[in-house]
Amino acid sequence: MKSIFALCFLMMLSSVSFAKDWKVAVLYWSMKIDGQVAMRKGLEEQVEIYNKENKGKNSIVLVPYVAGEGRKGIENQATQMQQALKEKPDVIIIQPTDNSTLASSLQEANSLKIPVIAYDQYIVNGELTAFITSANYNAGQDNGEYVTSLFKSDQVIKIAVFEYPAVSSTTERVDGFFDSLRAQNTRFKVVGVYQAVDPDSGRTAVKKFLKDFPDKGSVDVVFTVNDGGGLEIVKELQAKKRTEIKHVTFDGDPASVENIKEGKSTVIDSAQFCGELGRETARSLIRVMSGKPVEKKIRVPTFPITKKNLSEYPGWMGVPKAPVAKKVEPTRSAVIPREEFDRNQKRILRIGTTPLCPYICEKSPGVWTGYVFEILGEVARDLGVELRLENVVTTRLKQGLENRKLDYIIAPEYLVRYMDDIMVVGPQLGVNYTGAMLSKNTKAPNVIDRYSLEKMRIIYSDFGMQDGRIEAEFTGLKMNKLSGSDVVERMFRIVAQKRMDVALGDYNVLRYYQLRDKGQFTLYPTSITGFSFLVLVGLKKNPQVHLLGDGLNEWFKQSRKNTHLQEILGRYNLTDWNMLTRD
Repeated sequence: MKSIFALCFLMMLSSVSFAKDWKVAVLYWSMKIDGQVAMRKGLEEQVEIYNKENKGKNSIVLVPYVAGEGRKGIENQATQMQQALKEKPDVIIIQPTDNSTLASSLQEANSLKIPVIAYDQYIVNGELTAFITSANYNAGQDNGEYVTSLFKSDQVIKIAVFEYPAVSSTTERVDGFFDSLRAQNTRFKVVGVYQAVDPDSGRTAVKKFLKDFPDKGSVDVVFTVNDGGGLEIVKELQAKKRTEIKHVTFDGDPASVENIKEGKSTVIDSAQFCGELGRETARSLIRVMSGKPVEKKIRVPTFPITKKNLSEYPGWMGVPKAPVAKKVEPTRSAVIPREEFDRNQKRILRIGTTPLCPYICEKSPGVWTGYVFEILGEVARDLGVELRLENVVTTRLKQGLENRKLDYIIAPEYLVRYMDDIMVVGPQLGVNYTGAMLSKNTKAPNVIDRYSLEKMRIIYSDFGMQDGRIEAEFTGLKMNKLSGSDVVERMFRIVAQKRMDVALGDYNVLRYYQLRDKGQFTLYPTSITGFSFLVLVGLKKNPQVHLLGDGLNEWFKQSRKNTHLQEILGRYNLTDWNMLTRD
């Protein structure tokens, strides 16, 4: 009898020992931005439901951190991530305040085998177990479609843009909006570009805007990337009686919805289902902890709120009806089938690009290499066309396209983002951002930006791709610019000799040249110049503008499946950017 009792006791003890709580560190961004508060609410409600349904089994214990707003918030989150790593939780969930600052911490989590789930924003240069965000590009398309409907077809719409290039979600909204305008052949002109993402930056930016455009009729549309900055901008527009301006925005803040209802500037707000975004994050967490397959990238649909459909919007905590957001498809030109090409005379496509390793390199006149060149070569063979690359400086790429001397150009998307006569075709060919290279013995600041580097000796180069953007971010600071064919090698040498503390330049270029590094340097991604895709661009009036883009779409689809893309990228010390793509 005693042995039976002892056996039962051991079995009970064993079952209890397996009912282990799952400790999850959750790094929130802000509790002052209402949409982010709703995301947290959705996440925590879903976890609470799971814990109630699994009472006595494995429970999820959330350990919350809140970063806060602005630059201080970015610094706080970097420190909080390190605190979380020391605790070695079962999983880390992050709403990043910045796409680059947590990169090294993400890599540390990867080495510790701690799964990391990011929501709302992305983190570069590490492995995310899952990434959950809103369908931001599609939201931009919805806004663009609606704005087009408000103006006559022959009117040139004057647009002021309030952007925020430091994070992926806001950049996608801008690109979706302008791609939609172009797809509908909407004529527009961007008359001013500012930055605003929270109330403080919104107040600062709108003051500058009103000073730049004091006259009524000088601007038709104000585009803001979110309600965090947009609501303050609307307040000031109303106070200054600039009621002629139409405001388009994102997030679905209740105050913005009220502005639509009352006719106060805002005409459309593509709202996030913030609660659902949080719930999807919790569902991914549960699948990770349960050992089930996890979808790597989830895009939660958005809802384009206008005065006509106000009653249909269920609010931030609502559940989206459709599995995917509405998408505006570009007006397509007929593509010439391969069999219609003259087999004795291949069609020639002229592509202008600024040679830059590892993208496209000109080893000698007419002799090319680089991962984009390798991809283009394979696509050209599949299409039966001949590609001719032309070396064009960045500042003349748009001119070459407009003068019809080129069929396409390859350029960072920010360079053509606000042009109305072009078409971005095919997939994203890479992602472009600034890297900071320091010697191994130099301790890097938590946040690498103009404030943390102002006392350091800085050397930099635009490398032909960034077109003065580094200079613009560091206005007023003493910096040393390098140029010339051997600029990268000289940057490495100067930092190695301790004549400078830090070198700034295109991250992928510096990483490629690190192949020759003997462990002397550490390279960090930064958000100094924001993030921009490398894209293929043609003129809308070219009847065959989609030809090469369609070929590239098919190539990327197959080469991501069979790992051929990563084989090519590996030769250049690069990794795939597929988690950032819009599909």
